[in-house]
Amino acid sequence: MGRTRHKLAVFIGRFQPFHIGHHGVIASVVGKADSMLVLIGSAYRPRSWKNPFTYQERRDFLTAGVADIPLPVDTLPLVDTLYNDRAWATNVRTAVRLHMRAKGLDPASTDIALTGFEKDKSSQYLRWFPEWEMLPASPHLFEGEIINATQMREMLFFGEEDEAAKFGATQVAAVRRWMAQNPEAVAQIRAEGCFVKAYKKRIAEAEKVFGYPIAVNTVDAVVVQSGHVLMVQRKALPGKGLWALPGGHIDRGESALTAVLRELYEETGLDMPKGALRGRLAKRQVFDHPERSEKGWVRTEAFVFELQDRARMEGVKGGSDAALARWVPITEITPDTIFEDHFDIIQALVPDMPFAYSSILMAHAT
Repeated sequence: MGRTRHKLAVFIGRFQPFHIGHHGVIASVVGKADSMLVLIGSAYRPRSWKNPFTYQERRDFLTAGVADIPLPVDTLPLVDTLYNDRAWATNVRTAVRLHMRAKGLDPASTDIALTGFEKDKSSQYLRWFPEWEMLPASPHLFEGEIINATQMREMLFFGEEDEAAKFGATQVAAVRRWMAQNPEAVAQIRAEGCFVKAYKKRIAEAEKVFGYPIAVNTVDAVVVQSGHVLMVQRKALPGKGLWALPGGHIDRGESALTAVLRELYEETGLDMPKGALRGRLAKRQVFDHPERSEKGWVRTEAFVFELQDRARMEGVKGGSDAALARWVPITEITPDTIFEDHFDIIQALVPDMPFAYSSILMAHAT
């Protein structure tokens, strides 16, 4: 008698939040796979307008939203690696492997199939796993339009009408319950959303005048000393309360280096002569991923200053638009408290920056 093979379907997304279109993708796998693993992306990012819900909250929304589907569905968190697609794909394979081990699925008798549909450039990952079968899914249409989570967030936080029919009554109800129980988080998300909308509106007005897209140019300082990175806590929107690299916009007539030094001293009060700091410049690199900032097309150039290791580090104090400035041990820097892509920048520029994704997965893959 031949050995029975198990087919595991894998579905990747951010699910911010889970809606009827996601439900349709999972439902389409019934009869084609024996079980499904949903990898929830941006799992360890702080709340923002684009990522308002935590991994656990999205997991709860998803669990409630697929209760009617006769298919075992499990979830695991997926960590972003904005500037390293290969590392991200490795994270996906690691998650699938650990899930199979936790479920007792023998790799020799398990077939893996990736499901989803290509909606835009963010879906190009569907072609990164040639060793897996592809189970294509169709987008969910409402009145001839493909629905998406961005529209659902707009409805939930700013819409005058409850469009449950568009996004799914069960799915909308799950988020509405959460909103009723978490008024402070809702207020924070709305404030972030208002800021982002206003920022984008100003850029759009300028682009209309000039007739072409306009990039916003900024700078960030990565100052390293004795196993620590100099960071500031933001005291204004966006990202109020989050930790960030010292930096900001380039003023008219400034070079990027002049701007980063100005921002660094304004925000941290670094007790070190500028001339001496210039001599510790180790590298500079542009970070311009299209999705790095929710405010739109914002490019930054990061400058790495490697200070001499000492038992007593250079003095700092918060200033300008920074509530606090402090030296943060590299081992304590995690993406859930870091503004925009600053965790990714540090990870790219500081070689000994650790983040034990496998350990996180093992805590969840049970």
